[in-house]
Amino acid sequence: MPYRMLGSSGLKVSPLCLGTMNFGNAGWGCDEPTSLAILDAYFERGGNFVDTANRYGGGRSEEIVGKAIQGRREDVVVATKCFFPEGEGPNRMGSTRKNIVDQAEASLRRLHIDAIDLYQLHIWDVLTPIEETLAALTDLVRAGKVRYVGCCNFTGWQMAMALERADARGYERFVTTQPQYSLLCRDIEHELLPAAQEYGVGVLAWSPLAFGMLAGKYDRSGRGPAGSRLTDPGQDDIMAPWRKRMFHDRNFDLVDAVVGKARSLGTTPVALAVRWLLEQPAVTSAIIGPRSPEQLRGNWAALDLELDDEVLDALDELTDPPETYLEFMQAGVNLRRIKDLD
Repeated sequence: MPYRMLGSSGLKVSPLCLGTMNFGNAGWGCDEPTSLAILDAYFERGGNFVDTANRYGGGRSEEIVGKAIQGRREDVVVATKCFFPEGEGPNRMGSTRKNIVDQAEASLRRLHIDAIDLYQLHIWDVLTPIEETLAALTDLVRAGKVRYVGCCNFTGWQMAMALERADARGYERFVTTQPQYSLLCRDIEHELLPAAQEYGVGVLAWSPLAFGMLAGKYDRSGRGPAGSRLTDPGQDDIMAPWRKRMFHDRNFDLVDAVVGKARSLGTTPVALAVRWLLEQPAVTSAIIGPRSPEQLRGNWAALDLELDDEVLDALDELTDPPETYLEFMQAGVNLRRIKDLD
């Protein structure tokens, strides 16, 4: 297993991180026996990095992970998150000191562990001062209940500001950031990815298959296999905004091209999409979310796939996100300045 460094920390983690949002979720998710089978198969292949959250499955995901790591705790890096609520009440949500500490304690109980290896803020909190949040995370580290901290779904400026405030005040700094990133979602390349490289923050990319679109399992009418998360989300259709965001002609054209490229290389679009992601700057791990051991094997094939520069360049050009005006303007001016040096 070619382990990678977790951002600026000293931890070594596998390039494929096992995401467990599926675990304990009825309908599109996995029941407990299937979840445990996936975890066992992942560990048997040398994987050592598991990502969960207090919110997943109403806490069931953490409980299942807790069962799976018994007897192998020292060999597994456990990441979880806080922000979203558990139950009713005005103070059960957000990145406040109260909610962070309360949710950390609850996660430790469900996971049956003494310390969380990587504790992450699930999303930016517009109501809580970042200093309060960072101080609470720092106290958890100093108390031995958390080892490293990270953020998820932050913009580039939000992450950079948090890092600068942490450095100025002696707080724990984020070692990772967790954004959505795939061949169909590359907008983090404008701001967040360069900031992560500049500050030495490892990128943990979620949804490397763009909710399964890059596996080629959805047609242009929006139909997919039974139990698919985008097309069969259950009564609480929280995926409706995501369908609107993902199901459009440009994305389907890109999927067709990626599927064709994979076929020409003698591989699968799943392995190709995940391998491309692992080749991107600052990416530590791709967070995969298999719903069966068979799907895990399909993701794992990415580790054996070798892509030359020609293939990587072709995929980059094919899926390149639109250039922002700032990138266009700065590139033009700075290229002229560089040429003046010759």
